[in-house]
Amino acid sequence: MVAKHLKYKKLISAGCSFIHGSELGDEMPYSNHTYPALLAKHLGVPYDCVAYPSASNQGIAKKIFDYEDKKDCLFVVQWTFPSRLGVNLSYQYSDKSGEKTNWFDLAPNNWDLIGYFKEYGEYTAQLKTLGIDKLSDMVYKHMGNDDYFIFATKLCIDAVKLHLNESHAKFLFIAGCDAVTNHPDIFSFEHKGFVEWCTDKNFKLGPYKHPLHDAHHNASQYILDRVNMSDD
Repeated sequence: MVAKHLKYKKLISAGCSFIHGSELGDEMPYSNHTYPALLAKHLGVPYDCVAYPSASNQGIAKKIFDYEDKKDCLFVVQWTFPSRLGVNLSYQYSDKSGEKTNWFDLAPNNWDLIGYFKEYGEYTAQLKTLGIDKLSDMVYKHMGNDDYFIFATKLCIDAVKLHLNESHAKFLFIAGCDAVTNHPDIFSFEHKGFVEWCTDKNFKLGPYKHPLHDAHHNASQYILDRVNMSDD
């Protein structure tokens, strides 16, 4: 959990679309209405976010590893669904923003691979031309089991913990879903992941099932009531 600290230089959040702030109305480049952003406002420190939609736990870890100047910062990390698997491809492709990258986050029934978002038709066509849909099928055929998913996620969590400790940064790890609540370093909401907690509380969701403003406000208050995040 969060160690006592005199002053955080900055609060940096990491996670998937729930932390990026999808459907909150100010997602570009990221929302300032998510619970980590609200925590930063409460602490009176600058806020930055490296979360991105559809991130895997491997992708979350990579974003944290790649972040510069971590010393004296507080990282609020919401770990996502273990069944997502991040891979570094042997070639570059153009992501949804047109940026060249080698990184891709696989997921069971990946919406991008099945063309769920019509506005990204060219993007889906690119992925299929590259054969990423076939790669996904093969990965989940041979590696699609809970034992591997949980093992791979534990590696991410433990590696990021070690890395942040060595970087003289503080951290608060949050369960994004029930599947990651059993790790000893994970903070949960009434023993539930953020997604399940929001469902149980009947917080309003957007059309694509992302928790909206009331959920994030309540989550930030829940954390503040249980974690000492103030200056000593």
